[in-house]
Amino acid sequence: MASIRKVTHRSGRTSWQARWRDPAGAQRSKNFPRRIDAERFLITIEARKLDGTYIDPRAGRIRLGDFAQQATAGWLNRRDSTKARDESYLRSLVLPTFGEMPIGAIGVFDVQEWVSDLDADGYAPATIRKAYQLLGRILNDAVNGGLIARTPCRDVDLPKIEQTEKRFLSPDEITHLADTIAPRYRALVITAAYTGCRVGELLALDLDRYQAHKRIFRIEQSLAEVRGHLRFGQPKTAAARRAVTLPTWLPQVINHHLADYPPGPDGLLFTAPQGGPIRRNAFRSRIWLPAVADSVEQPMRFHDLRHSHVALLIAEGAHPAVIASRLGHTSVKTVLDVYGHLYEGLDRNAADTLDPPWDASDVDAMWTRRNRHRDPGRGLT
Repeated sequence: MASIRKVTHRSGRTSWQARWRDPAGAQRSKNFPRRIDAERFLITIEARKLDGTYIDPRAGRIRLGDFAQQATAGWLNRRDSTKARDESYLRSLVLPTFGEMPIGAIGVFDVQEWVSDLDADGYAPATIRKAYQLLGRILNDAVNGGLIARTPCRDVDLPKIEQTEKRFLSPDEITHLADTIAPRYRALVITAAYTGCRVGELLALDLDRYQAHKRIFRIEQSLAEVRGHLRFGQPKTAAARRAVTLPTWLPQVINHHLADYPPGPDGLLFTAPQGGPIRRNAFRSRIWLPAVADSVEQPMRFHDLRHSHVALLIAEGAHPAVIASRLGHTSVKTVLDVYGHLYEGLDRNAADTLDPPWDASDVDAMWTRRNRHRDPGRGLT
């Protein structure tokens, strides 16, 4: 049975000690300055023992920094680039505030103040949200491990992510950019714009995954640069593992490219001048940015070639499900959310194609006859 007793400390200070047994039968105790606080605490303890949500108050004393190491070490199915990102966010954004705090002492207001401070410091909303998600996942593991009863990552106001401006190149602009960039990368630009593949997916393509006779790329791996090291890994999601059909003319472009720039030892389709994999950071600063400045001008990211591909497909009336499949998205909703505004003109065009089942020139006369027939008060005075 739970009980409360008054205790006097060596300093002469008195407190009220709540005593109870945990579900395993071990004696536990906790001191409070007021008797009412001890009584309320014991009521909560007994209720949690009954409904199976009892948490040992001592369990939450572990520091978040120590628990984070245990939690993240058990997270599976993360790409190397994702691991590096999580470690960076944890080290630079989460641990400076919460690293030394016991996980049981972190409250909702602590998390809200942390988010507000990051926002005031000028961090991008997307960065803040990623850091918040990381903290939330760690604390969810603490809940699942029975260390805390509830996560404090709830009902927290997060900064809104404003959609970044996307650049959609026309076919002429794509050609201009491809003709301006160094010849070794001309086919890379054209392939990105007319397949919609991510840059990491294209840089990981090899001869085994290029079926020219079928006009297919099999996207089964991706190339990432993590802390200066190149690593081949799995595509971004399960849906990203896919077969992408090429336009009828594109294999000829790629084959000409391979004739001029043969694959290296890894059999990669697109290679650096030394024959190895292309390093994205070096490519962007040395090749991409100068070519953009001399052709289509900024703002223009390599990823905007993927956006341009979608715009070309929508202009040709491609179904959103087909576009989602080509891009490797798990849901059509993503396509509609990101590119829905590009469908506005198509909606008008679709409406303009609908012909009436009557002579359009007789619409006014037909409406007049119809109303005259239905007017029950016609002829009454």
